[in-house]
This record gives sequence, C-alpha cells and structure tokens, in this order.
Amino acid sequence: MRAPASVRGGVAVFEELPAGVAALSARIKESFDPERVLNPGRMYPGI
Repeated sequence: MRAPASVRGGVAVFEELPAGVAALSARIKESFDPERVLNPGRMYPGI
C-alpha cells in the first residue's frame, strides 16, 4: 500500500498484541537489542 508519510506515521503497522505476547516480544527485543538502537517503536510502540 502507498500513502503519504503523514498518513503512514499515524497508522499502526501491525495489530495490537495481547498483553502476554507483548511482554514476551519486549523481553526478546531487549535480549537482542539492549541499547534499543534497532528501529525502536517501528513494529509496536515501546518495543
């Protein structure tokens, strides 16, 4: 899909995760990227 950057910036990339899956995803991301330099917030806010 194509859209202007202003539209893409306001639309979530993926569906919201259930709380348990979100916590697991955050822990996995933290283990691979402890300094949070690899696309922070790209897939999910806070991850």
